[in-house]
Amino acid sequence: MKRNLIFVFKNMLAVALIMVISFSCKPKQKEFKTTTSGLKYMFHVENEDSTKVNMYDIVTVYMNYRTQDSILFEGKQNKIPFQIIPRFDGDLMDGILLMHNGDSATFAMETKVFFEKMMGYPEVPAELAAFNELFFDIKVIEIKPENEMQKASRLAMEERKNGEELEITKYVTENQITVTPTASGLYYIVVTEGTGAQAVAGKKVKVHYTGTFLNGEKFDSSYDRNEPIEFLLGRGQVIPGWDEGIAMMKVGGKARFVIPSKIAYGDQDRGPIKAFTPLAFEVELVDVEK
Repeated sequence: MKRNLIFVFKNMLAVALIMVISFSCKPKQKEFKTTTSGLKYMFHVENEDSTKVNMYDIVTVYMNYRTQDSILFEGKQNKIPFQIIPRFDGDLMDGILLMHNGDSATFAMETKVFFEKMMGYPEVPAELAAFNELFFDIKVIEIKPENEMQKASRLAMEERKNGEELEITKYVTENQITVTPTASGLYYIVVTEGTGAQAVAGKKVKVHYTGTFLNGEKFDSSYDRNEPIEFLLGRGQVIPGWDEGIAMMKVGGKARFVIPSKIAYGDQDRGPIKAFTPLAFEVELVDVEK
């Protein structure tokens, strides 16, 4: 099944952040070059006569993800397929677009850029904050053009992306929301002021919620299960819009969040939630650990 590269990295990071395995794996004694978009790269094998990677291709690779000296995820036995759709100038897919079938190369990206721009994290995880750069050793093993079904899915995603701002504006107007969004785009609407403990990053919080699309269709609710969820606030365990919004609340408080996709699931599909879908939540802060 085709996946996007962000989905791949979310799964890799789940393993990588648990333990850093000491393993000498420094780049060969060659100098990195830099693309016009700022991504550093170094080819080890380059097959210029082979099939070149093009935009929207489905590319299968072997990939290691590491610091200068330590492997975080070793993927030389794991075939990873994804579609080439860059998210910003200088992201990893810009580098893969330089490659051909059979090529191998190492790419270097600033740790802060990788986590905050490519992965959508609010900040670099503490476990990796000491590292200025991360390295990605990639070998291309198969290239396929997208088929008609994949193309239709991509075009539908692009339509949602292009229409998202208008969808949010319409929702805000129709629901007479007058608050100003935060710098990230979050609309935080107080329903009931809390009187208990303030939610603080690093503390475990307990939250009840109902999530809906902007057309009012419900996609999930902890109330239906009669079981609030628990997570460490500000640690990337929930979508960025939640980390930001919950941090404004006190125990006993209730609020509405209107969350644009860039601080929700972005360009990822997540169950019934399609890429570039803005979301609305009714949220109740039940408890904050002492």
